Amino acid sequence: MSVIGQHKRNLALVPYHEEWPTLFQEAAEQLRAALGPKALAIEHIGSTSIPGMKAKPIIDMMIAVSSLSEALSLVPIIETLGYTYKPYDTIPARIYFSKESAPEWRTHHLNLAVPGSDFWQNQLAFRDYLRSHSDLAAKYIELKERIAADHLRTGELDLEAKTPFVTKVLELARIQGVKIQETSAP
Repeated sequence: MSVIGQHKRNLALVPYHEEWPTLFQEAAEQLRAALGPKALAIEHIGSTSIPGMKAKPIIDMMIAVSSLSEALSLVPIIETLGYTYKPYDTIPARIYFSKESAPEWRTHHLNLAVPGSDFWQNQLAFRDYLRSHSDLAAKYIELKERIAADHLRTGELDLEAKTPFVTKVLELARIQGVKIQETSAP
């Protein structure tokens, strides 16, 4: 059984896999080789980037680009690597792709964003704060498990259920002046 991949309409959480950082590195190396210096940095984000975190087994990544308009020129290159561009994204501060190993079986999410943008900063601050605060990471696991159980029971997904928790973590990170650790410069 693969350690990554999940049907796009499924919300099953799995225990943390030690292989996730390696799978991120492999994908990042492939993206770096294809994009060259246009990829200013590549970061592992989301729950698979937090040791010990239960997660949907999908590798979330973020590439720093000089501008979103320049990033649009990278779409054809990224698509040759098997990623599908999602032009109707609801988050205007990023360009979003997914990668599937079979129809509707997602293995990767890829975001292109400008470093210094709120989207970029928030993704890294949230990741770094949970990496260094295991008590809050445990509470986040509990919240995600409740959301997954509700989804299983009702078939509905509350897209805003994590928002208060995420907002609290980002406020704590700002108050404590968390230094964002960019980990994957090309």
